[in-house]
Amino acid sequence: MPTLLVQLTSSGGTAPLIEGATETDLTITASYTGTSSKAIVPVFQFDAAVFAQQGNIDSTTPGTYVLRLRTKPNLAASNYTGQVGFQLCQENPCATIYPGSSQNASYAVKVALSDWGTFQRNNAHNAYVHVTLDPSKFAKAWTWSRPPGDSEPVGGINTVATGKGMVYITKDIYFGQADLFALKESDGSQVWHYASGNLASEGPPAYANGTVYFSSTASSQGSRVTAVDAAAGTFKFSMPFSAQWPAYLAPTIQGDSVLNTSGQVSSYSAIDGKLNWSVAPGAYDVTTPAADANYVYQYGTAAQGNLSVLDRLTGATVATIKDPFFPGSSGYSEFSAAMLGSSGNVIAFSGGGFSGRAASNSEQYESRVLVNYDVKKKAVAWRTEGTYKTHPALGNGVIYAASATQLDAISETDGKVQWSWKLPATDTGFHRNVVVTDNLVFVSSDTTVYAIDLKTHLPVWQYAAAGNLAISGGGILYITTGATGSDGKLVAIKLM
Repeated sequence: MPTLLVQLTSSGGTAPLIEGATETDLTITASYTGTSSKAIVPVFQFDAAVFAQQGNIDSTTPGTYVLRLRTKPNLAASNYTGQVGFQLCQENPCATIYPGSSQNASYAVKVALSDWGTFQRNNAHNAYVHVTLDPSKFAKAWTWSRPPGDSEPVGGINTVATGKGMVYITKDIYFGQADLFALKESDGSQVWHYASGNLASEGPPAYANGTVYFSSTASSQGSRVTAVDAAAGTFKFSMPFSAQWPAYLAPTIQGDSVLNTSGQVSSYSAIDGKLNWSVAPGAYDVTTPAADANYVYQYGTAAQGNLSVLDRLTGATVATIKDPFFPGSSGYSEFSAAMLGSSGNVIAFSGGGFSGRAASNSEQYESRVLVNYDVKKKAVAWRTEGTYKTHPALGNGVIYAASATQLDAISETDGKVQWSWKLPATDTGFHRNVVVTDNLVFVSSDTTVYAIDLKTHLPVWQYAAAGNLAISGGGILYITTGATGSDGKLVAIKLM
């Protein structure tokens, strides 16, 4: 059998990727010298879980074969290394290999986590982190406390946002000094500090595309969303709106739109802060819109329970779906936000809540049912049998939510509970929010943060603190400590 000498080269495959968001191309070129009276068939081997072939093998140049690959969309955050193999054979499937033709080209594709940009991580508010974690590697990295010197009565901090290796923190205040802090994720040291002066309230931050956003209200009731340069900590622009002593969740940034809810739902330009539109469905405060490329989704009013679907570009009402389970409201706050499902559906708590505290980081007293809305049919698909306390998470077709003493895994398809985990008797209740990865669900009790294995349904890690949870692009779990209200401290746990 004749020897066919092959030279294999590769190009591409090195662009930085972000979990679930981007793709990169890899081109493998194989050239050979030599001849044979038998058939010469090129055979490439590659990992089909990582790459998809783009078109047919290009053989227009004699003696050369070009394979074009593209990473599959929605790859989990991880380091993907391996080799693309090549052989020249007399047939396919390959049984007879030409000597000298077997070659390999190595690749290394790194997919990083996306950052925690807003309430429950993203514009869908699903708190899903597409990564598999090893609990044996979890380790406390550092802690941070709100600086002293402000005598206002709340004394807390809000849930955090992260971006480009930094974590952003605002103070939870009631007529006090409003501040925004940027810390290095690596060691918790302060990079910059932005002071807003004495305000009535300050909401949690959001991060997107190099800008930090937060809502606030002055003592005169003048309210605004402020945009700050995330690298330098300098003012960019503000976006005013009308409100009556509201508390907030983080704004939602979708494309070139900055979305905020407090009585009305407003859209601003992320470029210069100009108002795009503002509508008044009578929405609660302590909430934020969910959004996708086409629509904005907002639940609720203090008078009735509706899911409003708005055109993202114009604010025009596309659909209003009534909540038939609306229990009435004990206040003017929602204490959560609509969560986008995986098949054109939206999940939201039924009814509002009440905490008795003028604080953005406070937790409501109520447990509520979750309702799944079919947006296309403009109808309710199902409601949960039980009521839940925590902000839910959604990953791989399963909703995770905790009642007073039980964490439930709920089918997104029909709302049925698939499995449950009971809180240990040493704890008195679940609080705050749920975060889910591909193998773990994180949840907080009144004393402890637990990581529950999704296969065994048992805890595999715990940390002795309660609080709001967030996972950054740097693989840091942040705990804004406090079971029902912030105590002004932040704990960083290195996960990766």
